Amino acid sequence: MYQSRIAPERLVFIDETWTKTNMAPLRGWTRRGLRLKAQVPHGHWKTMTFLAALRHDRIDAPWVLNGPIDGQSFRAYVEKALVPILKPGDIVLVDNLGSHKGKAIRQAVRAASAKLFFLPKYSPDLNPIE
Repeated sequence: MYQSRIAPERLVFIDETWTKTNMAPLRGWTRRGLRLKAQVPHGHWKTMTFLAALRHDRIDAPWVLNGPIDGQSFRAYVEKALVPILKPGDIVLVDNLGSHKGKAIRQAVRAASAKLFFLPKYSPDLNPIE
């Protein structure tokens, strides 16, 4: 209904992904008779999180976090990386996660004269991973 009134250059989608160093494959393929040589991290199992603001033409505010995301680290991302790149009238869309819902996050986005919206909760019927 309102889609035609929203300028695509104003949309800012916040997305995150993560990796764990213990997810490296332990087996692989090579030619018969040859040993497969590869390196994988050992002993320091860590989670690394990557956050970014996705715009219609670029990625803004990239941020790598050494650990999983939580409310405190997401707040730090918003205040230190996201807010400085926001322009008045931007529309920030984030996942509907508890770590994204802090009052300070909403206030920081509003202080930049931008609006914050949460995406709807995911339906397991529409998400093949769950």
